[in-house]
Amino acid sequence: MKLGTIYIITNDIEKSIDFYSKLLQEAPIYRNENRWVQFSNFIALYNPSYDKSIIPDAANENFNQAYIDDVNTERGEAKNNIVVVNFIVDNLDDEYKRLKELNIGALSELMYLNVFMPYWYFNVTDPNGNVIEITGNRRTAQ
Repeated sequence: MKLGTIYIITNDIEKSIDFYSKLLQEAPIYRNENRWVQFSNFIALYNPSYDKSIIPDAANENFNQAYIDDVNTERGEAKNNIVVVNFIVDNLDDEYKRLKELNIGALSELMYLNVFMPYWYFNVTDPNGNVIEITGNRRTAQ
């Protein structure tokens, strides 16, 4: 088994494209209208409301009934942060400064722990409330 992609569910594809393009410092490599956007490093965005807007009431050659039922299932409030997306950078201080200047989402303070090894990181929140962890080496005085 190998990793295919990590996709982030969004209800605002344009805001999410803007956020992740700035975070990842790259444009998407593939876009399927407002349904799916793929970046080069296994990160993708998925907008389920797109499918909901185009599916018929009954199964046909494009959608089976199981898929229609699944798309129309009310799931209640979104449960974000069940999975942590973690990025590693060469210089944590430079990345923190870059994201702070971009002001693309809520940014935590730099955090430190040393349980099994020294570990510095910070979090940034995307437009859908997902917390993204950024870690790496510190190159400036702490």
